[in-house]
Amino acid sequence: MALDRRHAERRGCRRPSDAKEKRERFPFWALIVITGCAAVWACGAKLYSDRMAAYDAYVAIRQTVMQEMFYPGVTIDGVDLGGMDMQTAGNVIASRQQETSEAFSLVVQSGDKRWRITSQEVPMTFDAQEKLAQAYAVGRTGTLMERYAQIQQAAQQGVHFETGFSYDRSAIDRLVDIIGDSLDFEAKDASLDAFDVNNRTFTFTEGQAGYRIDRERLAADILSALDAHAYDRVIVPQGEQVAPSVLKADLQGMFGKISSFTTETTKDRDRNTNIALSASALNGRVVMPGDTMSFNSSTGQRTGEKGYREAGAIAGGMLVDDTGGGVCQTSSTLFNAVVRADLEIVERSAHSWPSTYVEKGEDATVNWPSLDFVFRNNGQFPVFVVAWYEDRKVTVEIYGQLLQDGMTIDLESKVTRELKPDNDVKYTLDPSLPIGTRKNGSKKRTGYVVDTYKVYRDANGAETGRKKLWTTTYRAYQDEILFNDGSAQSGQE
Repeated sequence: MALDRRHAERRGCRRPSDAKEKRERFPFWALIVITGCAAVWACGAKLYSDRMAAYDAYVAIRQTVMQEMFYPGVTIDGVDLGGMDMQTAGNVIASRQQETSEAFSLVVQSGDKRWRITSQEVPMTFDAQEKLAQAYAVGRTGTLMERYAQIQQAAQQGVHFETGFSYDRSAIDRLVDIIGDSLDFEAKDASLDAFDVNNRTFTFTEGQAGYRIDRERLAADILSALDAHAYDRVIVPQGEQVAPSVLKADLQGMFGKISSFTTETTKDRDRNTNIALSASALNGRVVMPGDTMSFNSSTGQRTGEKGYREAGAIAGGMLVDDTGGGVCQTSSTLFNAVVRADLEIVERSAHSWPSTYVEKGEDATVNWPSLDFVFRNNGQFPVFVVAWYEDRKVTVEIYGQLLQDGMTIDLESKVTRELKPDNDVKYTLDPSLPIGTRKNGSKKRTGYVVDTYKVYRDANGAETGRKKLWTTTYRAYQDEILFNDGSAQSGQE
């Protein structure tokens, strides 16, 4: 046995127990290496899997972020635009805004007058493009992950925009003016209605209140209704009454007799008849503000058919008989009343020499149709002329708006120079005379230069001012003999 064991050892053979011992001594580090390799493989596989998953997620995020459309959860006026491109979204919002415009219809009503206001009259302007741009910007700012976070937040919580709109304020103002012009009416001041010449009394119309719309408030009420989308609202314009600036009671104390002037006539009945007729032609005349009154136009041509008679009148420096002679006294009386009523003198001429019935420089001669007396009503109200002849006196009164604060006006004239006539007799050829005859012409008269002033006095009669009206020159006349010796006829032959 021992020999066999040794023989076996020599042949390199191991006993079974030796092999077992050999296997039991397998190196531990090999196991570690194997295990490590497996772990490395497993880790590599896991890393690869994670990287692939991350890449897939990145691709998915990138695809989501890079979409050229609105993201889910983004709304304008309650419309979810998710998945829409800009054009589609714009069309949807524009359609809704068109509906809003068409629904815009307000009514302004006052009594039986109605006005309907729509977008045709007041165009609406929307900020849709601005809101679309803001909505499209959701998820498109910042880094990739920041953008993705915005997209996720929009999808979960929503991002909402509301469009706004405005109105053409100038169009509203124009409509308000149209409505206001239709409803407004001016107050009517009390006015002078009539004057009774016989009773010397005035009648007046009552003033009437006006009405004015509060245009600023009406515009604000319209805008308020539009902003509140209260398109079925009926707006009633508000306003206020406007009192007349002149009341009847005011006028009653403002009108009366402004001035009066009287001159005494002569005993000449024909002349007084002419004065009476001319005064009657003036009586009751009304002169409106800005208008003029002509003595000649008022009386017309003084003719016998009208009842005028032959009476003394000044013509060519001589006293002659003329149809209507004496009416210059009426025109001079009118002139004095007109000046004292503070009316404007348009045309006035003096006689050839001073008259006996008025002071020098205070006459106004007339002659049809060359010489006239004309005045203008330069006041704000009509004036009325009252004139009559009675008991060898002619009187003219002017009625209308009284002068302020009880003021009165008078005339004062002052002779500044006397013009002495030539003592020689003047001979004048008069072909109208029979040949070989002569007669007296003008008589010797002294001439005058006269300054006439308009004097203003207060209610107590104290002078408050004066104004020079004009300078009147009455020429001097020498004694004159008219003759006809036939020389004019022989000269013609």
